[in-house]
Amino acid sequence: MKKLISIDHLAVGMFLEANIVKVSRDGDEQHFLAVHDAVSTAPEEPKARLAGHLPEKVTADGGLLLTSENQIGALRSIGLSMVTISTEKGTDLPNHARPLTDPDRQPPPLGRRVHFDEEIDKARQVRRHTAEVLKSALENMATLHSIDVEKIQSTGQALAESILRNMDAMVSLTRLKEHDPYSALHSVNVCILVAVLVLADGAAPSTLPAIITATLLHDIGKIRVPQEILNKPGRFEPHELQAMHQHPLYSGEMLAEIDGFTPDMIAIATQHHERLDGSGYPHGLKGDQIHRLARMTAVADIYDALTSPRAYRPALSLHKALLHIYQNRGVKFDEQIVDLFTKTLGIYPVGSLVELNTRERGLVYEPNSEEGRRPTVGILTRPNQKLRRAPYIVNLAARSEAGGREITRVLDPQSVGMDTEKLLQVIHTNGERTENRMR
Repeated sequence: MKKLISIDHLAVGMFLEANIVKVSRDGDEQHFLAVHDAVSTAPEEPKARLAGHLPEKVTADGGLLLTSENQIGALRSIGLSMVTISTEKGTDLPNHARPLTDPDRQPPPLGRRVHFDEEIDKARQVRRHTAEVLKSALENMATLHSIDVEKIQSTGQALAESILRNMDAMVSLTRLKEHDPYSALHSVNVCILVAVLVLADGAAPSTLPAIITATLLHDIGKIRVPQEILNKPGRFEPHELQAMHQHPLYSGEMLAEIDGFTPDMIAIATQHHERLDGSGYPHGLKGDQIHRLARMTAVADIYDALTSPRAYRPALSLHKALLHIYQNRGVKFDEQIVDLFTKTLGIYPVGSLVELNTRERGLVYEPNSEEGRRPTVGILTRPNQKLRRAPYIVNLAARSEAGGREITRVLDPQSVGMDTEKLLQVIHTNGERTENRMR
């Protein structure tokens, strides 16, 4: 049996599913181990080089039987977080350890290495820890004028690994809105959305750590904005707005003072409020003058801002926020990036309140990367609008579960008095899954 496991559980005696990649350098042919279902986020070239008879043996056996801790150490040095083992050709996991995805289930959806429900709890922990680390770092920067970038990079690495296992789980958590003086969770949410965007755009996983670190700190300049302005509950006066418009410049200046931040990374901070038509700030850049990563951050930033409540306005529904962005597609926001963003989130983003053709109401719980109109929904009410005892989780793409159910329209949560954040938690903790019958 093949099992996808954490590299932390890899041990001598296990059989690693892998093949050989040949690289020619200066007339010398070198052989490297390519591990199945494993992704490296390390920027360096692979270090798991094989010599002697091992390349031929790996090719013949379909993998490598691990015989030393040095081999495991070499795999760790590549930056791998997950690998596939064969329990028929080597030893199994110890009883206390579990594979990342249940090998007895159907394979995860396309582009996902584990199922949504297998990652969601881990994603929640990683997101919470990332927000705590970032908040602490911003407070230290404000009071001590120093920041532990390595700590942010480390938690960003964990964030990247969760996204690579199942991006839908982490994206779904951006629906949970909590506010703090330094907007740490806003930065984490924006970071998550940008990370999935760059992956959808074809970027290599190895680029994620740097992009995540820069995006987590894209609003760091806000600590230089007077607190009475930053925390003002109402709309800004003109002079206050002018002060707020300086924060991207401050962010860029602060990142430029820290070793390791490239011009591309600094552009995320300085340009994320620029707009395609020149109406943005701080420099009024237009079109291709704006870095592509900053254009991605602009879309993610406005989406999270619109879907978050403010003292002077309620949060927009996900559908209305996407509609606002789409209406400004090609005007304020990059057309290609808006299309990619919409495709990545899905027609019905996680947390969307919907009505079905049965007149039941439900909340989109898991997206469907292959059939966007048929996500997994936590059905909250019966056709008469009375709440169910427990949400009924249905995969609309599975006939045996859906029972003919289809989404007919998107509802505004405020107009029907439903708190989607709380309901997402209820579905996660109390939702009942049924595969073969309809209630």
